[in-house]
Amino acid sequence: MPGLAEMYRDKSPSTLPKSILALLHLSAICAAAWLLFGGGILAVSGWLHLGADLASPLRRALLLGAAAVYFLRVLVTLFVFLERRMGWAEVGTVAAWIGALYVCFAFFGGRQTAPVGLREVVGVLLYLGGSYLNSGAEYQRHVWKQQPKHHGQLYTEGLFRYAMHINYFGDLVLFSGWVLLAGRLLLWIIPILMLLGFVFLNIPALDRYLAERYGEAFRMYAARTKRLVPFVY
Repeated sequence: MPGLAEMYRDKSPSTLPKSILALLHLSAICAAAWLLFGGGILAVSGWLHLGADLASPLRRALLLGAAAVYFLRVLVTLFVFLERRMGWAEVGTVAAWIGALYVCFAFFGGRQTAPVGLREVVGVLLYLGGSYLNSGAEYQRHVWKQQPKHHGQLYTEGLFRYAMHINYFGDLVLFSGWVLLAGRLLLWIIPILMLLGFVFLNIPALDRYLAERYGEAFRMYAARTKRLVPFVY
């Protein structure tokens, strides 16, 4: 993505764009809630001339809970952890992506009539584990960065010891768990697209910025640490 490295250099608070994104995110949550518990799935299914399939209340509650937890984590990321500029183009892109995610998980998962079982238990565990890897790693780095003695230094401790972009890996894990909760094979396209975006866009641009900012410290870190998947890649 052109300009991504420059975006990381700009430490503007971007309060208004972040607030607008939070509101758009909230509207996506409301749309998911309508689909799952407001009759939206049956209404849309009727418009599309599909069968009146409706998942069990438990599955629908798990799907809405996953969306709600993700929303809360995004709020913390936006207003606590994200210490860089967020432009309007990014707001539009992220809002569209999030909206599509919530609608897809709610609609397709909300029509899965198979009973909740072991697959969904694994999904919950992956979702919670991935959420911890992402937000836990960001929290550890945030606390470390707040100490004046660490100003201008590269953070390589905590969960970031196991992968340079362990937070991205956490997202892949949690979305894989979310797919299992939805119980729809076609939704695997979501973590696959995320993986491709991380590997070919986000990580290369971020690594260029980190190499420029931290120099030899980053090169030493990169030489001894996996990029995305601990112990693998």
